[in-house]
Amino acid sequence: MELHAYTRTISDLFSVKRKYVVPRFQRAYSWSKEQVKELWEDIISNIEIDGEDIKHEEYFIGALVLVGDDKSNVMQIVDGQQRLTTITILLSVLCERFKEAKKENLAEAIFKNYIEGQDDDGKNYFKLDNETPKPFFQKRIQYIDKEQSNPQSDEERALLSAYQDFYNFTFKENLASRFRTGKRISDEKYEILLRAVRDQVVKYLKVIFITVKEEEEAYTIFETLNARGMNLSFVDLIKNRLFKELSDTHPDDDAKTTWKNIRAIIASRENVGSLEAFVHHWWIAKYSYVGEENIYKNFKKLWLEGKINARKFIKEIHSDAETYVKIASPVQEDFKQQEEKPIYDALFAFKVFNITQQRPFLLSLFQAKEKRLIKLDDQKEFMLFLERFHFIFNAVCSLRPSGIQGSYSRAARDLQAASDKRKVKEILDTLKKSLTARIPDEAVFVDKFKELRFYTGYTRDKKLIQYIFGKIERSKLATNELVPENISLEHILCQSNNDKEIIGKIGNLLPLSQGLNEEAKDKPVVDKLSIYEKSQYSLPKAFAAEYAAPWNANSIDKRTESLAKHCYQNVWRI
Repeated sequence: MELHAYTRTISDLFSVKRKYVVPRFQRAYSWSKEQVKELWEDIISNIEIDGEDIKHEEYFIGALVLVGDDKSNVMQIVDGQQRLTTITILLSVLCERFKEAKKENLAEAIFKNYIEGQDDDGKNYFKLDNETPKPFFQKRIQYIDKEQSNPQSDEERALLSAYQDFYNFTFKENLASRFRTGKRISDEKYEILLRAVRDQVVKYLKVIFITVKEEEEAYTIFETLNARGMNLSFVDLIKNRLFKELSDTHPDDDAKTTWKNIRAIIASRENVGSLEAFVHHWWIAKYSYVGEENIYKNFKKLWLEGKINARKFIKEIHSDAETYVKIASPVQEDFKQQEEKPIYDALFAFKVFNITQQRPFLLSLFQAKEKRLIKLDDQKEFMLFLERFHFIFNAVCSLRPSGIQGSYSRAARDLQAASDKRKVKEILDTLKKSLTARIPDEAVFVDKFKELRFYTGYTRDKKLIQYIFGKIERSKLATNELVPENISLEHILCQSNNDKEIIGKIGNLLPLSQGLNEEAKDKPVVDKLSIYEKSQYSLPKAFAAEYAAPWNANSIDKRTESLAKHCYQNVWRI
C-alpha cells in the first residue's frame, strides 16, 4: 500500500479546485456540543490580541486520510470527515456574520474560496460533498443564502446544533468577552475579531494530509484507524465491512440506501435508543450474548469464516428495525385489533419501567408469531407474564438484573432456530421457569413498594404510580368497556403544611379525573369524600365508603401496606 503524507493548512485544502467527498462507508456527522466547544476553544486560545497587534499560533488538528493523489480534482475522505465538516460549518457561520455586518465582500470571499468551487465548465459545486444529509446541509448550512428548514434526522440535528453553537460563540458580545476587549466594542473592532478567527482557521489550523490511491485501500485504512474503538462504534465498523462487500452502486447504491433507511426507522420515534443499542440487541438475539465492545470482533470472526452473507445481513437488520421500534416505543396504531391490546399494554409497561433487557427476546418472540410458531393467545399470555415479572423485579424492587439478559439471549437464539410449535413452547416454559425463580418474596416487595413517592418537586415515580392505579382499576372491571386513562393523582391529605415524605406515599394517593382532582384541591379530607363518591374509579369510591377518622401518617402507612399486598397477591400475582 502506497501512502503519501504532507502538512497542509485549511486554506491549502479548500482554496484549490477540488471536491472532498464523504464516501458511503463513513458514519453520519455526530459531533457533540462538547466536541464543538473544544474545537472552538482550541481555535480561540491560539489567538492573542494586544491592542492592535494580533498574533496567531499554529495548531495541529490531526490527520486527514483521502483517496486520490495531490493532483486529483475529487478526493474521498477516509478519516477526518467529522473535523472537516465542523470546520466547514464554522466557515459558513463566519460568512453569515460578515453578511450581517454588511461586509458582503468578506462573506463572498469565504464562500468562494473555502465553501463553494467552480469547475472548468462554470458549474458550481460544494467543496465538501456529503450526500447523506442532502439537501439540508447544503441549503441550510453551506449555501451563502441559507434556507430556513427543520432537521429531520439525528445527523441533521447535530449539524444544525454545531452551526448554532458557532453562531452563538461569534456574537459580538461573546467574542468581545472571550478576547477581553470590553463588553461594548465598535463594529470596526468586531470585524477585526471576526477576521482574526477566520485567519486562525484557514491559515493556522494544520492537518497531516495523507493520500492513498485506491478505494479498496481506503476501507482497510478506515478499519485499521478505528478498529480499537478510539473513534468509531462497532456499528460503523460493521457498516464499513458491508459496504466494502456490497460495492455495486448502479442503478442505485442499495446498501447505502438501506442503511440510511435503518437509521431513519430507529430515529422515527422517541425513547427507542441509539442505532448501537438496536444492533446490540439484534446481535445477541441472533448470534451470541456479548457486550458492545466485543460485537465487531465476533462479527469479523464469523465474516472470515464465511458465515455472514452481507446482503442477507443488512436486509435482516432493516426488516427487524421496524419490529424493534414497535417493541421499544409502542403506539396503539401498531396494534389495531382489540385482541392485540394486551400486547400493547405490556410493551407500554416496559416503557414505563424504563427497561430494555427484554428487547432481544421480544424480537424473536414477535418473529415466531409471524412464522405462526406461536398463537396470539399464547403470545399475549407470555407478554403478561413478562409484564408482571418486570413490575415486581425491576419497577418496584429494583433488583440487579445479572443473568437475566443472558437468559433472554439464549431464549431468543433458540426461538430463531425453532422450527415447530412444540419446541417454541419448550423454550418459553424454560425461560418462564428461570425468571419465576428470580421473583422476590412478598416481604421484599412490600418494603420496596412503601418507598414509592409522588409530590410536587418529586415526580420520579409518578408514571409508575399512575400505571399501578390503572392496573388496579382494570382488575376490578367486569368488562374492558371502560378503560382508565389520563389518571390524575390526588393527595388525600393535601400537600400544603404537611410532611412531603408522608403525604407523597402511595397510600395517600388516589386516581381521579383532572376535573375532580381540581375540585378536591386542598379541602379537608372529610370534605373530599363526596367528591370521591362521584368518581368512576373504584379506589376513590372504596376510600370514601371505608374512611374512618383520623387520616394521618399511621393511616397512610396501613393503606400503603394494604395496597402493596393486594398488588403482589392479586393484581401482579405470578
